[in-house]
Amino acid sequence: MKVHVLPQGETFEVETSDNLLTGAERAGWRWPSSCRNGTCRACLCRLQSGEIRYTLEWPGVSAEEKAQGWILPCVAQALSDVTIAQPAAQKLPPALSLLWSDNDLLVLDKPSGLLAVPGKGPDKQDCLSRRVTDLYPEALVVHRLDQGTSGLLLMARNAEAQKKLGQAFEHRQVDKLYLTRVHGVLPESPDWQTIDLPILLDWPQRPRHIIDASGRPSQTLWRCLQSDPESQSSLLLLRPLTGRTHQLRVHLKAMGHPIWGDALYAPEAVQARANRLMLHAWRLNLPHPSLGTPLRLEAPPPPGLSPGRVSVM
Repeated sequence: MKVHVLPQGETFEVETSDNLLTGAERAGWRWPSSCRNGTCRACLCRLQSGEIRYTLEWPGVSAEEKAQGWILPCVAQALSDVTIAQPAAQKLPPALSLLWSDNDLLVLDKPSGLLAVPGKGPDKQDCLSRRVTDLYPEALVVHRLDQGTSGLLLMARNAEAQKKLGQAFEHRQVDKLYLTRVHGVLPESPDWQTIDLPILLDWPQRPRHIIDASGRPSQTLWRCLQSDPESQSSLLLLRPLTGRTHQLRVHLKAMGHPIWGDALYAPEAVQARANRLMLHAWRLNLPHPSLGTPLRLEAPPPPGLSPGRVSVM
């Protein structure tokens, strides 16, 4: 089969048994190949004409992206001569990890280090919500995660769904579970314990927050899933009952067990234990905004935060 690449108009041959990425590499093309099973999405490009077959359906691309012509050469085989737009990160929408999509709801796996919504200043305009609206112009923000936190983030696809989801968060109908790795060895236990400490914005040192009697009531449930004396760390499961800014980070610091990689609240030595904030929004249980049926959503934990086979409920 022949693969025609735009805008250069160059062509290379690809065997019918090869995916497009393998064929391109054999022809001397230098496309991203750090991930060869359809998960990195670095080589996302657009099919202009021809027919392809997917060798891996998940995570691959979503049904909406397929309908728009987006393909992943690493998991696509040519069924005929095809024409594609040259993949180039600066010209294509940045990759999104879309875990769920329907007429009302988008569920995304936010990477650590990416803002959830735009910040102040031209250097803080790239964010998950804007990347989403490049592909889904109707998408609306429902809630936020800290820049360093990875994991589940919801966006609504219409105003009514946004309203219903907002009410679900406000009325504590959304059960949130986070995974985190903290400094210090804590006893493993199936029992939940409670941190009940009010949180206040530390105005002179904003955006930092502090524990203060005049702050807003804040409650976090926690339990230790795994302790590791060798690394002097523990893997915790967290269930915030309130949703204050930086709540989990402030509560764990107050408990004497700051989160690894937390540049805002952890001592320098604890910050240095990880190259990111080791906090992941792992699971959400909530009613579907229009159907009312229960949804259980999960974003796979990153390295260092996997609970393994430990029971978490």
